[in-house]
Amino acid sequence: MESTLHRPEIPAKINPKILFEINQPDSFNPRTIVLQPNNDLNASCSDSFQHSLEEALELALEGVIVDLLWGNVTDIQGIEALVAGLEKATVLGKSLAFQSMSPQTRACVEAEWDRQRDLRFGAWDDVFELELERFLEAINQNSLSKTISEPKAISEGIRK
Repeated sequence: MESTLHRPEIPAKINPKILFEINQPDSFNPRTIVLQPNNDLNASCSDSFQHSLEEALELALEGVIVDLLWGNVTDIQGIEALVAGLEKATVLGKSLAFQSMSPQTRACVEAEWDRQRDLRFGAWDDVFELELERFLEAINQNSLSKTISEPKAISEGIRK
């Protein structure tokens, strides 16, 4: 799979020699890397794209943008490659953004992300401690009973 790797250019005003003397060449990593697949992401190329994505995430200081302008995700292997990138970004504490992604592909990525999370961690429910649940219930009940006991016309609004 061919991908275009866009690295930020060094501004013309900055002498690259000075920049590299300050920040040694081996330690110069871009803040953001843009990956732009040239083909569709499918079973034949998803492994190489996933490898490129994971390398870019390790190299970038802040994160990676995957621009799907020139390619689509055409099968489950392509979706899994993107989800593997999301997992790697989460582990590294970096951002991963998708651009030019179709709504169908986005829905598939979200569904696979949820499925992977459920497989690893079990069902995901928001559960609060019992004391907090009781507190929220009491607040909700007080608010409801106050609304019922003091009805106001819509035109009145809330006045103090």
